[in-house]
Amino acid sequence: MIWCCPRCHGSLGSTGDALGCLSCGSRYELVDGIPDLRVPGASWIDFDDDLALARDLVARDLPLAELVRAVYAVRPGWDEQRVALRTRQVLQAPARLRSEVTGWLSSAMPLSGRFLDLGCGAGMLLAAAAEQGRTGVGIDVSMTWLVVAKRLITEWGGTPVLAAAMGESLPLAPHAVDSVVSLDVIEHVNDPDRYLREIERVVAAGGRLALSTPNRFSLTAEPHVFVWGVGWLPQRWQRRYVRWRSGKSYDDTRLMGSAGLRRRLRRNTSFDFRLNIPCVSEQELLRFRPAKAMLARLYNRFAASALLRPLFLCVGPFFRIVGRKP
Repeated sequence: MIWCCPRCHGSLGSTGDALGCLSCGSRYELVDGIPDLRVPGASWIDFDDDLALARDLVARDLPLAELVRAVYAVRPGWDEQRVALRTRQVLQAPARLRSEVTGWLSSAMPLSGRFLDLGCGAGMLLAAAAEQGRTGVGIDVSMTWLVVAKRLITEWGGTPVLAAAMGESLPLAPHAVDSVVSLDVIEHVNDPDRYLREIERVVAAGGRLALSTPNRFSLTAEPHVFVWGVGWLPQRWQRRYVRWRSGKSYDDTRLMGSAGLRRRLRRNTSFDFRLNIPCVSEQELLRFRPAKAMLARLYNRFAASALLRPLFLCVGPFFRIVGRKP
């Protein structure tokens, strides 16, 4: 078993419908075979509500498409059109992510060894990796999405190895994985420093890291709430500003700029890393209207310029961080 106790890092043993820590005696429930290794802490979800929905979905035994749809259908204010769109996006994501698995993520998702997808959500990236014979394990704070991930990974030919856990308290022994991939997660965890220290702890020497996160100081609209200018305000004003402009909550998102992100990585990890500003992929360009595609190609040309790199690190829309542990 790859998982260990998130409290003391002791070994876990099976006790029927749960896992028990052989060192400290803590007990962890299993839902559809997925261990709930979350510990108390601040999170963007309510653990009790999430667990109740996960159990309900397991009991209903829905086909995959209906399972994904059921997760979105319970969200307040979501109409059928929005639910259908997001359902299609989840189901189509593994095919869309093939190019990323073989592209910028390839060093952190090796064909040999084992990587951790930290914040795996519905398992789209793990499914895309499994199709290519890459071995990954997934951790997410939402048991509901892990129930979906188990089905999605299986449909794409993989063997799901999943656990519900906090990014700041990983249920893994030191050096347990060869690399970590964590896409659009660091801006949502309650304690980014502790999250990074946990990544440092569980990655083996010589291991790889791949993160992505939006840029706080981007000149584009904030991607979670589609409101312009959020990141340029002091953080104590951001929630009220977003609520005023959009009516949406901004309680669980804290974006960083390039300087702040570098400081956190240097302070909490030993990784040799590089921040990159990615170009818009040809796959995405095909979905744009002609005028938008023209602007995106112009952006790609400028973003690839070494001379303009410092500017784009300040105001580009998002970062990709790749690193190697000494």
